[in-house]
Amino acid sequence: MLSPLKASKMEAIIKVPIQFDKGLVPIQLPEKLILYAADTAHIVLATEPIIELEEKAPFKEGIGVTLAENRHLIELPMKVYEFYHLDEADYTMMVSEINPRTIEILL
Repeated sequence: MLSPLKASKMEAIIKVPIQFDKGLVPIQLPEKLILYAADTAHIVLATEPIIELEEKAPFKEGIGVTLAENRHLIELPMKVYEFYHLDEADYTMMVSEINPRTIEILL
């Protein structure tokens, strides 16, 4: 299991945007999503709480979503961005086939 992500109060304030095409998601996204760090290779973004992740995810936080020029900008906490090395790693974003109200980031 992924160890809990820890950060100072200052790091918790810093947000890093990642983006994806509006067409990836078949629904209109709300202004806030729930971010779950599911494990070391998966981040899940959800419109509603997911019971199984509420119980087992080592990290959960509400994050902002902005629509700009047909792209969604997701505001990830710096501690998540750095933990998953999103600046260095290739990652794939996809809508879950099981639950279309989640977006998965696969590393």
